[in-house]
Amino acid sequence: MIFGLLAALGWGLADFFGALGGRRMGALSAVVVGQVLSAVFVTALFVAGDHDTTSLASAFGFVAANGVAAMVAYASHYHALELGPVTVVSPIGAGYAVVGIALAMVVLDERPSGLALAGMGITVVGTMLVSTDLPALRAGLHTRAPGLWWAVIAAVTFGVAGFLLARIVLEVGDWLLGLWLSRISMLVAFAPLVLLRRAELRRLRTAGALGLTFASLAGLADVVGVTSYSFGTDRGDAVSLLLAASAVFPVIAVALSILVLKERLVANQFLGVALVVLGLALLGAG
Repeated sequence: MIFGLLAALGWGLADFFGALGGRRMGALSAVVVGQVLSAVFVTALFVAGDHDTTSLASAFGFVAANGVAAMVAYASHYHALELGPVTVVSPIGAGYAVVGIALAMVVLDERPSGLALAGMGITVVGTMLVSTDLPALRAGLHTRAPGLWWAVIAAVTFGVAGFLLARIVLEVGDWLLGLWLSRISMLVAFAPLVLLRRAELRRLRTAGALGLTFASLAGLADVVGVTSYSFGTDRGDAVSLLLAASAVFPVIAVALSILVLKERLVANQFLGVALVVLGLALLGAG
């Protein structure tokens, strides 16, 4: 479970810095800067090591599907943050774990214990409550429909991409090789989108040092997230458990909003914190 929580830390930081970067340079520019930096860093790690690439052919289909799913997920998520408030986007995004866990149970035949399943459900619900200001959410559902539906697309595709990344790692038997394949395939999938919307990348010229810094920090934090998740899969942790633990990433973004942006918790968020703690305890015991 520890690697799932480390993944949550990385993805929570990436969400926070990505949102700040996106406000200064636009969603597409922020995600491209972050993911290019992420791919360069992972490539450097991969080149520095010695890896057996004989299993690449058997994983090609998973790699291609993962690249497309991850591209759609990141692009949709950042676009949702640009269109709608975090109070609408983040709690929906946490639902990606439900999609990934369902795939792990159906395809990988994982059978978590009843206690672990209860912990997974409580953790996801608690995360949604922590990352939600209910009055703002009700308003957002009425006034920010575009952001809402992009968030739903992101949640589904993140769940698929997370499952496929785990499947690639299991197929090639090397977490860094699997992670490198995932990053490169996602950049390839991003290429047509960048060409179609290249005019939006002009905002990079006026983003300023602060905008570029936020986007770069988001990319580096994402490396922490995907590295922890991939390594946990490689060492034999259940994919469903990793997904459930990593789903608490919005809690990190909320905590940073409180510390940095001086936001305050509402009543349902306190309840959410308690449920996350309970859910993680059940996951650990299960």
